[in-house]
Amino acid sequence: MIGFRVDVYTDEYLPDGVTEADALLTVCAEDDGAPGEPDVEHVEVIVIDCSGSMSTPATKIYAARRAACAAVDGLRPGTLFAVIRGTGTAQVVYPPGGGLARAATDTRDQARRTINRMSAAGGTAIGSWLLTARDLFAGHPDAVRHAILLTDGRNEHESAADFADALAACRGHFQCDSRGVGRGWVAAELTAVSDTLLGTARDIADPADLVADFQAMTKAAMARALPAVSLRVWIPHGARISTFKQVHPTLEDLLERGTAVGGQETEFPTGAWGAGCRDYHLSVSGLLPHRITRPSRLARIAVVTDGRRLAGGDVQAMWAADEQLHTQVSREVRHSRGVIDLAEAIRLGMAARGRGDLAAAGAHLGRALDLARASHDQATAEILEQVVEADPAGDAPAGDAPWVRPDVDPHLFEVLEVRYRFTRALEPRRAR
Repeated sequence: MIGFRVDVYTDEYLPDGVTEADALLTVCAEDDGAPGEPDVEHVEVIVIDCSGSMSTPATKIYAARRAACAAVDGLRPGTLFAVIRGTGTAQVVYPPGGGLARAATDTRDQARRTINRMSAAGGTAIGSWLLTARDLFAGHPDAVRHAILLTDGRNEHESAADFADALAACRGHFQCDSRGVGRGWVAAELTAVSDTLLGTARDIADPADLVADFQAMTKAAMARALPAVSLRVWIPHGARISTFKQVHPTLEDLLERGTAVGGQETEFPTGAWGAGCRDYHLSVSGLLPHRITRPSRLARIAVVTDGRRLAGGDVQAMWAADEQLHTQVSREVRHSRGVIDLAEAIRLGMAARGRGDLAAAGAHLGRALDLARASHDQATAEILEQVVEADPAGDAPAGDAPWVRPDVDPHLFEVLEVRYRFTRALEPRRAR
């Protein structure tokens, strides 16, 4: 049976007059091995881009077929599944005639044969693919509903408005991990899918790596035991939640997902859960400072599913005039704030580049590089080092104002926009 715990980290003391507080919330789900609720039903839909560009080079469509077959092989017995061939329209190629099949030896064999006959020809209309997946999931609202979406190109055969409408229509109906293979995909489209549908977005530069990635996504989906888990946050009267972000293992902004469930409570969906931990950064502003000798409750967090409380924790702190106490800063909160600051610097840099302000882009991305190095986020630093460098002319006031490299491959910015969302965990404290 899946059990939850919530660990809360915050600064124990706040300066007098401060009206905002931060906390890091680590939410962990663990299988305690005890008998629990009956196994939940799983529904998996595999969506493969079969547009004409998937045949150039041919290794892309070959690798996509192998990856889709690997995903089918990874399904638990009894899982309901389907395969969609995505072009300018969406076609359910397995099971024949549409609907869902139940995973078994014969259906897996049939699905693999169908997948290996898929050809690459046509356009790209990702929204229509997602709407078709939503229709397949519709009859199973209590299941763990997950889709894998693979594309290699730009969403050219439907309007941006139609794509946005499709995403909105799919919100809350299933989760979707999006993947871009090769070089033609657009990060903003992949992340729009993952952000709206509570999934992840990743680039797969080498088609040969698709099989392992599809296997990992399928394994993770099959391990999920609770279809819908939310975090319910209570705050004091007059306060407001100014930041609520998942900061590990991926960066996600939850604030816009919140739904008020009471005068002082807001519920944030987090999708399906299996065993594992996720970290969340919470900022509460508009607090009323109290000069009392015991901690004040600044927020209360509960893990809920179907209205049932599974675990919870309190954010507490004291206001104090003693400045020495204010130096006792939580390393966990400092780390999560650093993750957010790094992401914001990258976001600002990408936005500045998008509007043609390369000076601002260099400044923001240079700061991001400094933050990545300081936090030992080597993966992000390595990409940023290919994007920005110090001013070689040395005519900036400090002699080393960062700037965007003029010869940088534009595709690298797409890669950066996807990869920076995968965050580095805080190193555990060393034993004394």
